[in-house]
Amino acid sequence: MRVPAIVLMGLVLSGCVSSREPLSPPVPPANLGSTQAAPPVPPAPLPTGLPPGYTRHITYREGKFTLPDGSTVPAASNGGFTISTGAYIPTDGAGGIILPNGARCFSDSARGYFCP
Repeated sequence: MRVPAIVLMGLVLSGCVSSREPLSPPVPPANLGSTQAAPPVPPAPLPTGLPPGYTRHITYREGKFTLPDGSTVPAASNGGFTISTGAYIPTDGAGGIILPNGARCFSDSARGYFCP
């Protein structure tokens, strides 16, 4: 009686041992836009006359804005853009943009913006 139980236990446990087959490669995530940071852009000098605290810079190059966190988003034809949360950042009609929190960013005179 012990021999069949030992054989049965051996068969059950052999199913728990991992096979020697190579694992399939990981599946890349769905395309959610550019996930690669754009090459670093040298920081622009802060213009005089900006209010204190306006140290974040959104730069523009080749139809895309590079945000302070390094992510890139395509520019809309009117100068605004949509961020990763889905919020649209509109222009304010005076050369700046309005952030979702209500803060206003000022133009850097190169299609980019200085933000608080």
